[in-house]
Amino acid sequence: MFVYSVIEQLQPGGIYVNDRQAPTAGLVVSRGGKYYVFGTLADQNFNKSLVEFLIDERNHCQFYDLYASSSTWMTYLSAALKEHVVPLSRTHYTYVEGAIPNASVDLEDDLSLTDIDSYIYNKYQQEVDASYKQLWNSAEDYLHTAFGYCFMANDQIVSTCHTFYIGGGYIEPDIRTHSDYRQRGYALRLCQHFIKRSVERGLIPYWDCDAGNQASNALALRLGLSRVGDVPILWWHEDKEIIQRYLIKYGYI
Repeated sequence: MFVYSVIEQLQPGGIYVNDRQAPTAGLVVSRGGKYYVFGTLADQNFNKSLVEFLIDERNHCQFYDLYASSSTWMTYLSAALKEHVVPLSRTHYTYVEGAIPNASVDLEDDLSLTDIDSYIYNKYQQEVDASYKQLWNSAEDYLHTAFGYCFMANDQIVSTCHTFYIGGGYIEPDIRTHSDYRQRGYALRLCQHFIKRSVERGLIPYWDCDAGNQASNALALRLGLSRVGDVPILWWHEDKEIIQRYLIKYGYI
């Protein structure tokens, strides 16, 4: 979906090709750290430049997830980047018309369901996830293109479900719940609300999580989403300790 977001200029990114007039290969770069290689491997000069670009850490924002249009590309890049990346598997789900189960979730009295506005967006970016600076240029850009919802307890962000990527008629949610409020069904309730509002806007919800993330996979199924399949990616992160913890957490080692 991030490929569509860049092509349609809904979120920051760029497209690089080996020939402007008749490209046979290229790279789509989302500023949020997702990359997509496409085309053939016939142009050796492009292949060399691509590998050099991916190896140079100065070109990336802390990490990247590298997707490819073919198994041939993935095999080539796995070998070329062997010392720099680790292979992961992502599981993808999509919305099935009418499949939004109702959930009964008891909310604490001090919680309120709120649309994400510019104040909450900036608060979220400053206090929860600074990487949203890469996904959107500003709160105004976010609200012009995207939307989201959250549970608030007074001025504290309890749980959020808002737009991660949007493009091609699809929308991908990003879910986060404060550690003090987990295991209470808040994420489920927010996701249901997000899915309903997405469908009302003519958008197809799409879900992407690590194949080993049992909680996220279970939530996707509970929401009635249909599993599309698993997609291999190559992952680089500047912090090797984060890589190690991730691989242990999701059962790769």
